[in-house]
Amino acid sequence: MTVARHSSDAVRTPLREFALSCRALPPSVAALDVGLLVFASLAGDAGYQIGATGSFVSFDGAIGVGLVCATLFGLTAQMERLYRLPVLLTPGPHLARIAAILAVAQLGVVCVLFLLKIGSEYSRGAMLAFAAASFLLIPLGRLALCVTARAAIRSGLVKGRRVVTLGDAGELERLHELDFLQYGIDEVARVALHGASAMGVEALSRADRERVAKAIEAARELQAVEFALIASWSQDRQLSEVCGLLRASPLSVRLYPDHRIRSVLRRQRDGGFGHYLSVEVQREPLSARERALKRAMDVVVALGALVTLAPFLFAIAIAIRLDGRGPALFRQRRCGFDNREFVMFKFRTMKVQEDGGAIVQARRVDDRVTRIGRLLRRTSIDELPQLLNVLRGEMSLVGPRPHALAHDDEYKACIDNYALRHHVKPGLTGAAQVSGLRGETRRLSQMEQRVERDLWYINNWSLTLDLKIIAITCVAIFWFDAY
Repeated sequence: MTVARHSSDAVRTPLREFALSCRALPPSVAALDVGLLVFASLAGDAGYQIGATGSFVSFDGAIGVGLVCATLFGLTAQMERLYRLPVLLTPGPHLARIAAILAVAQLGVVCVLFLLKIGSEYSRGAMLAFAAASFLLIPLGRLALCVTARAAIRSGLVKGRRVVTLGDAGELERLHELDFLQYGIDEVARVALHGASAMGVEALSRADRERVAKAIEAARELQAVEFALIASWSQDRQLSEVCGLLRASPLSVRLYPDHRIRSVLRRQRDGGFGHYLSVEVQREPLSARERALKRAMDVVVALGALVTLAPFLFAIAIAIRLDGRGPALFRQRRCGFDNREFVMFKFRTMKVQEDGGAIVQARRVDDRVTRIGRLLRRTSIDELPQLLNVLRGEMSLVGPRPHALAHDDEYKACIDNYALRHHVKPGLTGAAQVSGLRGETRRLSQMEQRVERDLWYINNWSLTLDLKIIAITCVAIFWFDAY
């Protein structure tokens, strides 16, 4: 079973490595409109002066008139959704509306000049020349930008959101390049579900379930940021099952209109169908802004703690080496964000270093624990090397605690929604730990309680909550209740 990869992803050109996001196009066009209108005002004023008097004196008021017109035009165009990506990439059907808004903006400038009683200081001829120049430059600018933007998108200089498209084979075949351009999508992989379009099929086939799993793997490998689900909206049973399977991934899932709805929407005045018409059936736990804020706190606190505690950590490492044979640091593979495997660091506290398919959890009375390891575990000091994992971006200061791979596979099969813990980075500490849900989990119900608390944290995240958990963790170190 294979996953179709987008051709542009097969060869990574230097342009794509430094590509701009398609989200930069709307503000760029707005800035272009401002520049063109100010230039049109200056050109109209200069042209009128030279044509009427044969000489040029100055640009008195021309820049101000251009800025006022640009402000009125930009605000109105934004309210009329003329800066949306579909409009920018297909400006032809919208040129009449653009011209009408430009005319309104020009009349607005006249009203402003009249209300401020400065109309006599600005020539009517210059105003007419400005209007003629703006009605020429704005449409030409939109058309030129459309051609440039499409070429830049095709070459990879401008790219959309890295998306894995998933859905009915028939629906995917009906998609055209323009549809992806309007979506602002950079399709890095495509997965077709062949059984979902069959009217007699009530549920996804086993093969289609495997294809969804392949789509999740492809999204992880290709660093996609979203799943685009494009399927018949009448197949609600299959859509529900696909969305349920995609919950194993932390990426957002958007449901886009099928070909029947697209055919209706294309006849509307807006043309095509933009991002605002998609349905977000699964959102990311943290927005880009929230992730950046959380990451900034992780780096600052982890770096400061490592610098401050460096002599203390060095002394512990020496004590561990003197206490018995073996390395000071214990390394074990753990499952992290989006089910990505990483190596977690801890101070070695046991005589064994298990990292295989069968791992025995630490017990309250465990003869595998070394003498100094017992003190390190009781105070949780053995976890401090994970500050390195935090700096490397594999972990966060606060989040669900990562489990060994063997335990992770075991609990995934037994606990519903267990995989949702991987929708955020694992943490050095977490809500479950400060709630007393730590240590050995002999009963499945104990792990279920821990998972429930972890999911509560994910759904209620805030920077304040992170700071609160960190503060409680620092106090809990002196409780000496860990083992």
